Amino acid sequence: WYPWRSKVVTTFDLIMNLPRSTFSTRQIDTIVWLLKENGASQVPSAKTIRDHNTALHNMCGIRTIQYDGALGHKFFVNSLADMISQEMANPRVRPYLRFYPEDAGKTVNEYWHARHWHEHADPSLVTPLAIINGLHYYVHEPFIHTSGRAFMPFRWFLHHDGTIAAHAWPLRAVGRGDETGWIVEEFWTIDIFQAEFLVPFGSWVTSQAVGSLPSARSIFGSLVDLNGSVIPWTRTNSMVGNRWRVIAGGAPVYSFPIWLYCDDVSGNQSKKWNKHNSFLFSPAGLPRVHLQQEYNVHFLCTSNLAPPLEMMDGVVQQFEAAWDTGIWAWDCVLQDRVLVIPFVAALLGDNPMQSEFACHVGQGGKYFCRICDAKGSDAAMDESGAQEEVSDPVGRDVHGHQAGASGGESSADDTQSPARGRKKRNESMQEMVDRVARFVHIGKLRTRENTLQDLNAMVVEAGQVGNLTKIKAHKTNTGIKDTFLDAFLERMYLSYKDKSGKVAKQNALDNFKHTLPENMLSPVWRIRGLDPHADTPVEILHTVLLGFVKYFWRDVVHNRLGTNVPKRELLKTRLRCLDISGLQLGQHLPGHTLVQYAGSLTGRDFRIIAQIAPYVLYDLVPAPCFDAWVSLSNLVPLIWQPAIANIDKYIERLESSIHNFIFHTICWTPRWFNKPKFHVLLHLPAHIRRFGPAILFATEAFESFNAVIRAKSVHSNRLAPSRDIATAFAHNNRVRHLLSGARHPFRDSEQSQKYSLAFKSFAYPGFGSSLLSAHAGDAGIWRQVASAVPHLLDSEGSSPIASTCTPDKKSARLYSSTETTQHFPTLSPPQSPTCTSSSMVLFNGDVSRVGHWVLFQPSTSDATPALGRVYEIITSLHAAEAQRFPQPDAVLLQRADIGTCLSPYQMPSVCPSSDWVVLHISHILCSANVQHRCHRHNCAASGSEATYQERLETGQTRPVISHNAADDQLLNTARMRDAARIDQLRVQIDPKSLDLDSAIIRGVQQEVDGRKNQRAGGGLLGRSRGGSRQGTGRQTTGGSPSQPVARSS
Repeated sequence: WYPWRSKVVTTFDLIMNLPRSTFSTRQIDTIVWLLKENGASQVPSAKTIRDHNTALHNMCGIRTIQYDGALGHKFFVNSLADMISQEMANPRVRPYLRFYPEDAGKTVNEYWHARHWHEHADPSLVTPLAIINGLHYYVHEPFIHTSGRAFMPFRWFLHHDGTIAAHAWPLRAVGRGDETGWIVEEFWTIDIFQAEFLVPFGSWVTSQAVGSLPSARSIFGSLVDLNGSVIPWTRTNSMVGNRWRVIAGGAPVYSFPIWLYCDDVSGNQSKKWNKHNSFLFSPAGLPRVHLQQEYNVHFLCTSNLAPPLEMMDGVVQQFEAAWDTGIWAWDCVLQDRVLVIPFVAALLGDNPMQSEFACHVGQGGKYFCRICDAKGSDAAMDESGAQEEVSDPVGRDVHGHQAGASGGESSADDTQSPARGRKKRNESMQEMVDRVARFVHIGKLRTRENTLQDLNAMVVEAGQVGNLTKIKAHKTNTGIKDTFLDAFLERMYLSYKDKSGKVAKQNALDNFKHTLPENMLSPVWRIRGLDPHADTPVEILHTVLLGFVKYFWRDVVHNRLGTNVPKRELLKTRLRCLDISGLQLGQHLPGHTLVQYAGSLTGRDFRIIAQIAPYVLYDLVPAPCFDAWVSLSNLVPLIWQPAIANIDKYIERLESSIHNFIFHTICWTPRWFNKPKFHVLLHLPAHIRRFGPAILFATEAFESFNAVIRAKSVHSNRLAPSRDIATAFAHNNRVRHLLSGARHPFRDSEQSQKYSLAFKSFAYPGFGSSLLSAHAGDAGIWRQVASAVPHLLDSEGSSPIASTCTPDKKSARLYSSTETTQHFPTLSPPQSPTCTSSSMVLFNGDVSRVGHWVLFQPSTSDATPALGRVYEIITSLHAAEAQRFPQPDAVLLQRADIGTCLSPYQMPSVCPSSDWVVLHISHILCSANVQHRCHRHNCAASGSEATYQERLETGQTRPVISHNAADDQLLNTARMRDAARIDQLRVQIDPKSLDLDSAIIRGVQQEVDGRKNQRAGGGLLGRSRGGSRQGTGRQTTGGSPSQPVARSS
């Protein structure tokens, strides 16, 4: 059980460091007592176990490093280098890591397919080396092409056939007196493929192919512009080549991109808020299916005292050390040492955190967008000097707060809410038109250079007494605010606050300036290659689910329905009775919870609502409101689409869907456009082009990790939370790494020697041989764990896996007795024994039952998916007896025709046909969800069913929806899973029909007319929502989201 003493110690170390099942010291003591009392032998004491784990951790664990923050706080950060070196040695992770961007044409499924790694990442941090035919080619080093010409690669990438290729600049030979050398023509880029590389920089002198070419070390300069002048070559030292060649000493060199995330989480189990800011990361080089696993989320640091940017200073220091010398690691795939260079792909978090990263004032500022200079409303002042009050559609107060608000970002940063004041005036029609127009268009993009210029200007202004107001005005007029810098500006102000006279104040300030650090700006600006405006992508969880869906749902429950009890009960019944087969959401929706506790729902709840809202709200809200809901439900699955076959067509459809959503929201009411998220959404298409599908930079995996951080806080004494939580996660990483079966680093330290002497398991036969230890030079010594360790958690699956089925309770029968034989009598011999199943697990992980709808692939591979309903799943008797979860032999489907678009849902109709098909499970693509057209047939809650409590019938009943014309159905294209499959069946949007400018004018005119009617009518009757559309029951008056709802008689 190396490196543990015994299996008992191994299992104790495991249960003490489970991420989601943390055991307290008292619980461990109880387990030790239980084992001893039941006669277990050689059970160590709890203290011995803890001492063993500490010694083992000192030998091969993650180091936890103390930092004294620039703002005066102490905090601890786990070693980024240690975690990256573990990932390279981990056989469960390393085989899936990518180190080069890939040219996949129009396909964009992963981060390495997108533009950032290809074009925008710092060229000095991306993988500098390509090994071709055993020769090392580095970027920014000349090489000889098979044509005899010389080129200089500046960025490697993988061709779609898996071979390496390079973007390269041509080299032009020139003479200067008696010398000859090269000019790098950087204005011209050529793609060089693997077979075209002939002689690298390192072999230039000895190769006969060089001929009369100038020396590779003689680079006179580069030409950036065809008509420009030659500038000196500074990218490398031309005499030695790329510096990584020298540092690596012949070892492979790889880049390691990461998603860096920060968020706040409470360290308490109770409702009392105990804020801890935490930094996490995941390897961006992992495929999406691995990236979203908790196994690949890594903890860096947390603190309940140090603010995020102060902790980032410590994290950036670790990056800077890695950029200077690299990170040595053992590569379990190459079985050799490697040098790793990490870089930050993007900074993730909710909108307020990303604004802080981008040194932006936040979404409550006049310039509310961290990505562009879009402007909100000016402070409209009346004669008394009070600011204008902006009505909030979900009924918040003037500061954006609402009782019961939960789940996501702070409300204060969610709405442009002015300060309290006296009587305010309303916007004029033109002011409202201008404000909404600015919201729905992207402004001039912010840049790293311009923001640094603004921040440096603030530093200069702060160096002179009397500029405090000027600095505040600078922040207001630019939207730039560096909270890290603000701490120093506040200290500068306090240094002369109590002095009298301008000269004395200035002298005090000048003296204090000598005590300040040289660089007072946020550490984010020290992250090489990062533009915090462009590299803080739109976070779809908080912007869409905890943004638009939350806003709209609360508006429905609190404003549309209000205290109308019959309508609220009807909505609960519709939710409970809705057919959610194919949505993978369970058996029934919790209708009462979704309505009664609308103010306390989570992202998971809003994910459900986004997929089913149009089928339960069609006659409960005004027609413009319903149209906005339909457009939102059709937009959400497009945003969550995990794979993009054609990026250009996808972006075109996404932009059309976003504009469709904005269009219908404006037609409903322009009051929503004091919510900055409606503008931030416009930047999503550009971020998808830059980083890949939006689900890659969504934060669900990080958000769910908050529970693990909270558990570590709860199981500590809270006297040193930053240190204790970081140390606990370091132990988790150690156990995770050892259980993977990987080699572990052996630190030949005093603690390691003590560990070796204390536990003789190190001395078992063969220990220290070449089979167990790898002396990897600069990477250190790496020792192999015992072969039994990675199999410790192996167990037989207790649930079906992909492509298997669950047999039903019917006995085996002949094939001639099945439903399938009625349609396909020759599929199997009539007398062959056959079993049927109740459900099956598709290849994508969906569970599909008999009676459910599925999408399947017709005979032609490139055809549009077809729709069918599962009628029977058959399996041979032999397979059913041999396996608990056998693979089905055939699946019988009744095919359905997908028709035209049905209004008002804007989704295609479904009509069952007389065609039957029998398929292998591999031809079934995914589940589908089909809904009834209740809007057309006025389906009412006229039925009833028995109610149960504690699984016992109560004798009471509750209403259920009775469907008329049950075969009149439509395909639910709002389904989020497998959005790429459903997308082919979605109703297309005509962008020419979306005239935003006209919609803005109409929406604003409607709002102004509503104000006039409210003032003229007064009271409750003047605020009534109006009548209903004849024959449909849909209300036609748009109404204002913040207006109260007239009670029904």
